[in-house]
Parts: sequence; structure tokens; C-alpha cells
Amino acid sequence: MTSPVGIVFGGSHGIGAATALALTEHGVSVVVAARSESSCHLVADKVMARGGKALAMSCDVSHNDQVDAAIALAMQRFGRLDYVINSAGVMDPLAPIEECPPDAWARCIEINLNGSFYACHAALPIFRAQNSGVIINLSSGAAFHALEGWSAYCAAKAGLAMLTRVLAAETAGSDIRVYSFQPGMVNTELTRSALQHKVNRIADLDPATFDPPAAPAAAIAWLCLHRPRDLSGSEVVFTDPAFKARLSHSSKMSISECVS
Repeated sequence: MTSPVGIVFGGSHGIGAATALALTEHGVSVVVAARSESSCHLVADKVMARGGKALAMSCDVSHNDQVDAAIALAMQRFGRLDYVINSAGVMDPLAPIEECPPDAWARCIEINLNGSFYACHAALPIFRAQNSGVIINLSSGAAFHALEGWSAYCAAKAGLAMLTRVLAAETAGSDIRVYSFQPGMVNTELTRSALQHKVNRIADLDPATFDPPAAPAAAIAWLCLHRPRDLSGSEVVFTDPAFKARLSHSSKMSISECVS
């Protein structure tokens, strides 16, 4: 059986890089895509050092043609596509609305929201043709809580949450799954950098108390492999006790059971 294939946008660092490694542990071949090709190669090298298959490539998700090219290259190199992880993201600008540079505000929307749309737009025809596939959009509690100084990030994630719901509605009745995944507070470079901006109460938190990226990454891999129908289209919150209980009690599935 051909191994399943996943593409991780924003896979060069943080949760994205950890997700690439987590998928590898389950025999998934991964495409690591991000703006820095050299950083992607570092992650791909780790994947291959563990016996996995990986392809590294430069991709700025704010450009539709680059996202299309990444999906096309994944299909060309591996002959299939099963999972799309949209984890590319930025938080800047972090400032009151009247102080936000409009170009930077628009750039945040372009990466966090438009980039995920481009990936879904490119992958859906493939998934519809095979009547199977998983899309996971990295969400945030910021989508549902107004945080001072985070207008661009909150707006982008709120839009992404609705995009997930619409995707689920449009693929209802198929074997395509779409999840909006909230990882909670995770100790990444992106989060640590955001906390340096003292614009709201989040800045008072200690990143040393946050989860490491590998923790939510393991849950993302679980969603890919187990594909729970009842969670498709919903906000899957990693810190939710009910979800964590489901993770801990779930039996480990083999690749042959997980792949259609």
C-alpha cells in the first residue's frame, strides 16, 4: 500500500515542524512548505533521519500560485495527497488599530486567512476526485475573544473559523474531513515574540508554562489518521478535557485502517 502523504504549510518551525515529525511517526510522507527553504530542509532532514520520506520546498502562502505549485509538486513527487495542514501564520502587527500599518494588517490576513483558502482551493479537487482527504486549519482562541492590540490576528482567525465551517458544509456527505484546531498556548518562537508586546493581558503569561509544540502536533496527527466524522467542521480545542480523554482512550490505528 502506498503511504499516505501530508503537506504542512508553515512546516519549518513551531507546531508545523512538530506536526511533520508527528506524522512521520505514523508512516506518513510529508511535504514541508514554508517561506524559508533552508529551514524546511532542516525539518525534512529530521524526518528522513527517522526513516521517513520528506520533501522540502519554499512557499509563501500569501501567493496563490506558490500554494498551487506546492500542491502540484506533492502530487508529482508522491502521487497522492491525503492531509493538508494549514499552520502558516504571523501575529504582527500587534498594536492598537489606529497604530497598525495598513500594509502589515493586510499581510496578516493574507497569510493567516487567504493562505489557508488557497490551500483548500487547490486540494479540494484532489480530495473530491478520491472522495477522501483531511484539512486541518490552525485556529486560536483569539478567533472568539477580542484582545486589545491583536485586531489583525483575531480577525484572521475568526475568518478562518468560518471558512472551516463553510468547507465542512460544502463537503458534507463525502469522506472529506475539515477541522479547525485550537492548540491553546504553545511555547513557540511566534508566541514568545508576541508576548513581548505589552498590549493586552496575554503578555503577563509565562511561556514556560505552555505546552511544547509536540503536544498539539500529536493531536493533529491523531485527527489526520482517525478522521472523526463527528468533529468535522467544528472547533477542536486541544485543552478541552473531553477531547484529551478521547485522545488517551483511543486505540492506535494502523495505516491500512486509516487510509481509504
